[in-house]
Amino acid sequence: MTHAIRMILALLVGLLIGGSRYLYESSMPALVPYDAQGGIWVVFSLVASGATAIVASLLCFLALRYFGKHMRMRGSLALLGLILIGGCTANSMVQLKDVRLALVDAADPATDPERLRALVGYETGFGYEIDNRIASNPNTPVDVLRSLHGKPHQVGTEMCLADNPNTPDDILLELAERNDDWAEYIQKSLARNPSYIKISAQPAGDGNLPQGAGSSTP
Repeated sequence: MTHAIRMILALLVGLLIGGSRYLYESSMPALVPYDAQGGIWVVFSLVASGATAIVASLLCFLALRYFGKHMRMRGSLALLGLILIGGCTANSMVQLKDVRLALVDAADPATDPERLRALVGYETGFGYEIDNRIASNPNTPVDVLRSLHGKPHQVGTEMCLADNPNTPDDILLELAERNDDWAEYIQKSLARNPSYIKISAQPAGDGNLPQGAGSSTP
């Protein structure tokens, strides 16, 4: 095998491994198009995939070269390194598949309540996006909605709770009393919530909240 053929084969292998990683990873931000971290994700994916392609190409070239010179030990080590790179890439893609499924399930109203419960706090690489989706999901159990309320620095989750008709009434009323930089946005979410509209329409001094409001989800 000539030097040129080794180079071509090595480049093809590197492009296959690195390119597959990039195509899969760079498609993830499309699931969260409004997240500012999407651009960072794509840049990181480009750098990581490029490094993967370079290392894979080098290891493939060395393996072909050493085996061609009957240097089996060195060739085996280079091949082992190539297999390791390929395995790590495949594992990364499997993990991203799980993240993709988690994001989809968290937003799907048909997702089983126990699956939603298990997804709370799931690390996706997109901040607390998973909690936002669970807080918006009409199938999320009430106790899970309660657990999402008041998490530090998760104003987006509070806005989603304010928009969810199944959010318990006491939480809706508590959100309505917020007086900070995000109060305006939370009020807009509450204004779309039929449960909040119902309780806010009660006469002043009426302490009886509508029965079952915000707790229809098992």
